[in-house]
Formats: sequence, structure tokens, C-alpha cells
Amino acid sequence: MSDNDTGDGKKTQGTMDIDRRSFLKRTATLGGTAVISATLPDLSAQPPGQASGATTAAESSANPEIPPAPIPDRDISSTIEADVIVVGAGLAGLNAARAASEAGASVIVVEKATTYQYRSGQFGVIDSAIQKKLGVKIDKNAAILESIKQMGYRADQRMWKYWADHSGAAFDWLMELAPEADVIPENALSYDESKITVQPLHFPEPQGYNPAEEFSPSFPTVMCFIPDQGKILARVYQRCLDKGCKFLFSTWGRQLIRPDNQGRVLGVICQDAKEAYTIILARKGVILTTGDYGSNRQMVSYYTPWATRFMSFWGHRDAKGQPTNTGDGQRMGVWIGAKMEDGPHAPMTHSMGGALGVDAFFLCNVEGKRFVNEDVGGQQLGSAVYRQANSTVWQVFDDKWPEQIDKMGCSHGSVNYCVEPDKNPNLRGAMMTIGRSAYTTREAVRTSRGIVIADNLKDLVGKLGLEATAQETLLKSIDRYNGLCRKGVDEDFGKTPKRLFPISTPPFYASRIMPGGMLVLMGGLTCNPETGNVLDKSYKGIEGLYAAGNAMGGRFLLDYPVVTAGASHGFALTYGRLVGMTAASL
Repeated sequence: MSDNDTGDGKKTQGTMDIDRRSFLKRTATLGGTAVISATLPDLSAQPPGQASGATTAAESSANPEIPPAPIPDRDISSTIEADVIVVGAGLAGLNAARAASEAGASVIVVEKATTYQYRSGQFGVIDSAIQKKLGVKIDKNAAILESIKQMGYRADQRMWKYWADHSGAAFDWLMELAPEADVIPENALSYDESKITVQPLHFPEPQGYNPAEEFSPSFPTVMCFIPDQGKILARVYQRCLDKGCKFLFSTWGRQLIRPDNQGRVLGVICQDAKEAYTIILARKGVILTTGDYGSNRQMVSYYTPWATRFMSFWGHRDAKGQPTNTGDGQRMGVWIGAKMEDGPHAPMTHSMGGALGVDAFFLCNVEGKRFVNEDVGGQQLGSAVYRQANSTVWQVFDDKWPEQIDKMGCSHGSVNYCVEPDKNPNLRGAMMTIGRSAYTTREAVRTSRGIVIADNLKDLVGKLGLEATAQETLLKSIDRYNGLCRKGVDEDFGKTPKRLFPISTPPFYASRIMPGGMLVLMGGLTCNPETGNVLDKSYKGIEGLYAAGNAMGGRFLLDYPVVTAGASHGFALTYGRLVGMTAASL
């Protein structure tokens, strides 16, 4: 790439009255970006451009906010320019690029993988055209307040209001690219694999389900692409190409350009797979959509040390075979003065439960003791399971379960219908995303992984591999629980009476539940909730710098609230669109 190759036909010699050599002299206080290694990377390694006598390896390893030395002038091989630079080509980045280019801006997208990134297909939105047509009605304030409550009031409620007010329109905007899309019901037995297909999750809700009566209410926010969002994102990507966006794959964002950490962010220094550095200058703005930091052990240890025990469940790799979720945008931001949001950051570790999902059946730990109100969603259940010995619990129920599950909650992970095998969407390929169908069969439960079945409770308990004292304790716990069920009052943990079912009809079942792996670690840069503009430590906007997706803070703290399932993708889409339009308008 030559110095005058801008990607939009414009030469850059003297661009913005800054030549490369004098420009780099003015950025002497800026840091570079550390090379990311393996799934648990050794980030104490010397980053590219590390100057002699600069930040020590020990200091850099301990604190990811300490910037490394600037990248030397001699290492810069080219300079290019565009109106808007998007760093990270995931869901948020692609939609930011689409929005900016549709608004007339020239756009360069930088992505360290060999192509754009995505997984799953669940979008948490409110009041989209599809939902309105289906009759989905969601009380916005109730949904927002329940989510905020489950996060200990740490998230920015203004961001949640923006999501609730604009996610439906953002989803409609996305669906403009697929006017022929099929919409299938949750119990659909098949779908046309040649088409883009959308399916609501946990809608219609079970008869009699009323969120206002629930201890942990859930809302039918999820519009789910089947089998995933790959087909719709391919159209977003093509739309970006059609609008003139230039994609630089196998290219790493290494450092933001903000001389002396003052004034406007002017661009990004990037590095390609051949180790060559390029300055990309932004006439309007830079958008960080680089994802989470769950595979960056240094950042996890610094910001969320309790999450180091979680396995990062992340399959995407960059052009060098390393994980892509390494917090590049967050680190580049704080190095030039941005504020990383205050914690506690939120590991997304939700469990999908046992053979009957996260239904509110009796739970015990390996000591044979009941330990929680079982009537919660998968994220909250996973958090409780992680705090039990061996991170293992058992879901215990009897043979009347098929007539009980329609009384259960409607959470992410709930199972509400027992149907014949030929009526089960789980067995016909319609539900292929992260999550669990509300439908199951007797055979599916009997043959589920790790299931234990016995004709009497003593034999059942004896098959669980518990110590002798724990077996005795469990039998007493079940007897105690059965008494509470007959009484109709959960005096121990306060579970709603309508989900108190005695374990008394053989055969008896026990299903092992393990906590979920860490899908994402939520923690990003503090942003203006109305614009997505990144803020500094004084909560002042940094001109020319925006964030969306998991590089954006304010959305999820402490825990991920599955009561509005799919909200992470919903936020990425909604704010991706917003920051793209905003940056293009500068």
C-alpha cells in the first residue's frame, strides 16, 4: 500500500496539514498495541515499537491501561485516509459501516481476522415490525427496570431507554436487506434453508404467564435468525461494499492517534499480517467495535479477577490464529485518555440448565442441600452454580414433569412444552442457536446427557456419586421439600407456590447442571448514551471517537440480565447504527 493510496482515490500528501514525520513527532506520548498471543495470551511480551527504557514488562502485565511506547516513525510505511474508520468488523462494526456509508461518508473498516465476525442469531429488540405483526407487546419500562435491577443499578438506564426506544427501528432497518425473509413460529418443525429465516423465542408465552407476577420476569424480546445471523450479515457486508466501504482484513488496530492526549482523535495506526504499519487518518471520526476482552488474561486479571476461573468460550481467530476478543479497542481508548467504565464488569456465563432447562424444579448441590430459589433465569442460575462445591448441582424431578412444565417460567433456557417426537422442533433442526427450545419430549429427557433415572429415591440418590453423608442429607432435603410443596409455602427460599411440585411419582430423574462457559466479558469504554461518543475520565466527550458493541460500556454490569434475552446483539445493532450515522454527520 503506497503513501497516496487512500482507498477512495484521494492522495494524502500533506493530508489535514500533517505530514507523517512531523505527525509522529507530535505523538511521542502515545502508546502502541501489544501483540496478542494465544487463548490465554502472555501480554507481558514486548509490544511492537516498544522503546528501550519504556514501560517494563511487569508493569505492562499488571496494568493494561499503561500505554506502551510509540511506534517509531521508521516503521510507518504508508498513510491513507477516509471520512470514518471502523475498527472491528463484527455485528456492531458492519452496521456502523453500513450506516456511515449510507449517510454519504467514505469508510475504511479494519479487521484483524480474515473476514467479518459473528455468532449466534438472537437479537433482543422491542417494537420491531415483525413483533408488532405477531402481537408481541412488551412494557418497555418494566423490561428496562427488571434488567437494571438484576444488574444492581450499575448500568446506564439512559442507554437501556435508547435501546428500548430504537432497537425495533434498527431491526427493521436490518430487515430492509431481506424483504423476502420467512418468519416462522417457535414450534415450527422445519424451515427453508435457502432463505433468511426469523423465529421468535418463548412467544407465545405459556398460557397464564404474567411477568408482573414473577420473581424473575422475562420478556419476549428475542427475534432469532435460524440457524444464525450469517445470511443477513452477508447482506450487510455486501451493502457496505456497494456503498464503497473498503475492508482491510488481516489488519490490527494498534494505536489511536491523539497528539498529547488532547483534542480530536485523528485516526488509527494499523499493522498488517506482514508487520507493516499504516496510518489511517479520519476526516470525521473513529468507531471502535472491537468486541470484548474475555480472552485477554491480563485485562481479565486486572478488571475482573474473579472471572479468571471461567473458561472463555470463543471460537473466532485472527489472521495469525489467535483469539479476536482481546480488548483492543478498550486498551487503545484508555491509552489516549478514555475512561474504562467502572466495574464490576459482567461475565456472560449463563447456563442452559439440565434436562428440563432452567425450569424451577428442585436443585441440590453435592452436599445434598437445596441452596437457592430455583425460579430464576440461566445467567442467575449459572452464577449460583459457580458458587457451589465442584460447580455442580443436580436438578431432581419425578415422572409428572410433562404436566408441570407448562407452569414454569418463560426465561432464556426454560422448557415449557412436552410434545410427541414428530412435533419437537429440537429434533428437526429449527432451533440451532445458543439457547434452548421451549419444547422437549419424554424420550429427549430420558436420553439427555448425564441423566440418572431410578424407580425409588434411595436408588436415585445412590447413583449420583455423592458421599454417604451427602446422600443422607439429600434424602432429608427432598423429604423437607415435599413437605413444603404439600404445604404450598416455600419457607426456605420463597419459590412461588405455583411451581412447588413434590418429588413423589416414580420413576425419578436427576440431571446434572454445570455452569456455562464465559461467552463474553462485558466491560467497555464509558460513552455518551445519546451519541455513543467515548468520554474521558472527566466525563467529557473525546472528539472524533465513538464505540459500539462490546467495546462500549454502560450496557451490562455485574451480571448479564437474560430477562431481556438477546439484548447484547440488540445493543450492538442499535448503537452500531447510531454511531455510524453520528460519525458521518460530523
